[in-house]
Amino acid sequence: MPLIGRNKELDRILSVIRGPKDTALAVIGRRGTGKSALLSEIPTLSDYRTVFMAATAAESEWPLSGLTALLNDMDDPVLNRIADELLRDTAGAMSVPAVSSMLLNGLHQRSSSRTIIVIDDADQMDPSSQAVIGFMARRLTGTDIVLVVGVREDFPESPFNGLSALSLGPLSYSNTVRMLESIPVKRTTTAAAHAVAAATGGNPLAAVELYEGLMERHAEGKYALPVPLPSKGSFDAEYASAVGALTPGARSVLDLLALSYRSDISTIENIDRDVWTSVDELLAAGLVKRSGPHMGIGDQLLRGYVFAAMTPAVRTANHRALAEAATDTDPYARRWHLSFTALERQTPFQLLRHAVDLIRGGEVPFAVEYIERALTINPWEAETAARLTSVAELLFNRGEFVYARRYLEWAQRTTRNPALILRLTGLSFEIQFAQGAAVRSSMVLRLVKEFGQHDPAYSASLLAIGALYYAERWELQEASDLLRQGGAFRGSASAQCLGIADRAKLLIESISGDTANLGRKYEGAGTARIAGLLMHGRSLTYAEHYENAHEAFALLQGSAEPGHINWQETAAFMAVDNEIRAGNVRSAIRLIDELELSDPELKYHRGTRLLFRVWRAHSLGDDAQARAVAAEALRYAGADSHAAITAQLAACQGLFALLRGDLAESVAQLSRAAEIGMRFGNPTLLRCEADLVEVLIRLGRHHEATQALLRLESRSVGLRSPWLMMVVARSRAMLADGEQSLQLFSQALEGRNGHTLERARTLMCYAERLHAFGRLRDARDALLRAKVMFDEAGADAWTQHVDALLLDERMEPVRPQGNPAMLLLADHERALAKMVARGMRNKEIAATLYVSVRTVEVRLTAIYRKLGVESRAQLTALAAGKGTTAAEPYVLPVL
Repeated sequence: MPLIGRNKELDRILSVIRGPKDTALAVIGRRGTGKSALLSEIPTLSDYRTVFMAATAAESEWPLSGLTALLNDMDDPVLNRIADELLRDTAGAMSVPAVSSMLLNGLHQRSSSRTIIVIDDADQMDPSSQAVIGFMARRLTGTDIVLVVGVREDFPESPFNGLSALSLGPLSYSNTVRMLESIPVKRTTTAAAHAVAAATGGNPLAAVELYEGLMERHAEGKYALPVPLPSKGSFDAEYASAVGALTPGARSVLDLLALSYRSDISTIENIDRDVWTSVDELLAAGLVKRSGPHMGIGDQLLRGYVFAAMTPAVRTANHRALAEAATDTDPYARRWHLSFTALERQTPFQLLRHAVDLIRGGEVPFAVEYIERALTINPWEAETAARLTSVAELLFNRGEFVYARRYLEWAQRTTRNPALILRLTGLSFEIQFAQGAAVRSSMVLRLVKEFGQHDPAYSASLLAIGALYYAERWELQEASDLLRQGGAFRGSASAQCLGIADRAKLLIESISGDTANLGRKYEGAGTARIAGLLMHGRSLTYAEHYENAHEAFALLQGSAEPGHINWQETAAFMAVDNEIRAGNVRSAIRLIDELELSDPELKYHRGTRLLFRVWRAHSLGDDAQARAVAAEALRYAGADSHAAITAQLAACQGLFALLRGDLAESVAQLSRAAEIGMRFGNPTLLRCEADLVEVLIRLGRHHEATQALLRLESRSVGLRSPWLMMVVARSRAMLADGEQSLQLFSQALEGRNGHTLERARTLMCYAERLHAFGRLRDARDALLRAKVMFDEAGADAWTQHVDALLLDERMEPVRPQGNPAMLLLADHERALAKMVARGMRNKEIAATLYVSVRTVEVRLTAIYRKLGVESRAQLTALAAGKGTTAAEPYVLPVL
């Protein structure tokens, strides 16, 4: 099984191994945290010789047994002699200080190269070996040894206390799920992996043991999750010790609490009048948690252990007693406990009704136990499917996609009701919409065509939400088709559904570049208001009203209604894109970081999240991370046929390849993005064509650049986009010839469209053109102004590039000319003459000045005439001047 979720820890260990010092590192991890698995990876991290030793507690009574085993494993002639002396010392005459001194001398005398020593469970060795190795660990300088010791706890009196330490924390929830899903089993369920991840708190060993037990049940045909989850294996001794220390009264209360996710204290008080004394004991021991009038066992593995420790007769008696005691205090608990003692047909349906109330109250883990218990009792009845449909819809609206999918799939296997089939299949589509997966519009239309008449109101709602999904993927024809089909159900549609459809139509118009109806506001209520606000903000983003869009998204994210979680999460993603499009790099990075903290599991809009990760890594100059994430994003986009994500990824990579000077990579990526982007119509969506024009110019492919600009201008007709006006003006200036290009750059910079990043990029290109014409001081001033703007936007990658150009001596003010004859030339003619003097050919000069080779020839002819020279050799000698120092060949700064 691969090691998952420990990349930071491996990086820390690798930095110690590759560091210049001979040092020791203590890896501290309690039982089950994956310490041994982490240490076993160390031999694969480097090419250095690695000695791996796993200590055993069976030899802990034998003095120096651990040390002799280590020396034998190292197999060094000098150390072998020390091991022999230790074995001959049967009387125990050699003290720990003497052995420590002898070992340290031996390590300095050995002739081996750098060696990595790994000792797992070093605290299980005999005390004398621990003392010697602990002494050695602090005196490794000059031994060419790196020592890594694994211990379970770091006690103050431990010989390894005080070493540089790496403490292993629990795995994250998402990494625990990933680890479990990587286990090869015949058949698995995502819900089981998530239930185990929630119950085990990130302990890898506990998670694996519990998960494998659930898979065994699943293989036996027991599909419902057991309640509570069974605890067995490596941690029973710890739980037995904790429970064994309790008084009989506290143990009895703990048994009662183990029978339910939570219990009302007044219910238990009806059984045990001295409950509060026991409660105080349990709280002091940290075995239970209290919330208002309710109490429960926090550690679900402990709960499973306590539950399993009771005999069936005791469990049944306790269930019966709690059911009777809860009659007046907790009707939910009464029905729960009766399900274990009395067989009534209505019990599973009542449990499902209670689960609906619990979900609405935000108690999803509690509700899941009620659902799983109901499925254990009566899993395949038609009424169960109907109630599971309502449960799945509620869970989806709260963002609980895993359990929503589990119960909708369970209901699908049970029902033959066409109305339920419509709702369940539609809900499956909605989950995929929210996750960013690919759903063909033909599948949605086919579903509605076949089953829509059985629930026309739901059909109208599904078509409206589907239209939003396809619009956001820039698949506008598909979105329009769904809205058109939704017209057939308009008479049955609710006011909320009609409002969502209206906003979807507005979004389609905005993405197409039509913002005429953007001023219309929709004053709906409930879900329609939230969805309308979201789509209105998104439309404002596409219309480049970024401040207004920011306000809309902030207002939506401030909503406290839990049923709107999916819309709020989507707003968080749209807010990021809004800042990126506005050129607010710093703000966009901050919002992406907040997304990663709040939901790192790729639950929502996976393709968009991966794209954001690539963009963030590039913006911070982390090209290695960007490449790694881009490979994952490309696999996802390709597998799901997501043209918009594929194009945006290519556009992003092409832009930053241009920035770092990889023109071949840049033109390949931008050409791909532009080709895909032709199907989207509106060129402001991808924003890659101006970048393509720039990279073609830098490659000297002026004809292709001209054609690309003409295509961009033809597709821009009728679009009122300040951003588009800026980049088209910049592209025209870059393609222009001579002094005209400087005029066009000045005109491009006259507008105040508020897009700081694009204005700074235009200034940078202007600085390059000024430099090409020999106006180095003006070029430097323009670069400084561009840097200020990049700093304002938080565009670190761009700022670093400007700094590199400013530090380059080619951007220093021009030195006085050595030959007075050169003063006869204009600034741009003098710059051209210096290029000739540096040995540049006409084609290279043309690419540098953004002009044709013919233009260079004409200008050189004029220069020859002014200076009275007849060849390039004479011009070179004249331009060099007497006593001038040889300059470095001029190279066009590459973005």
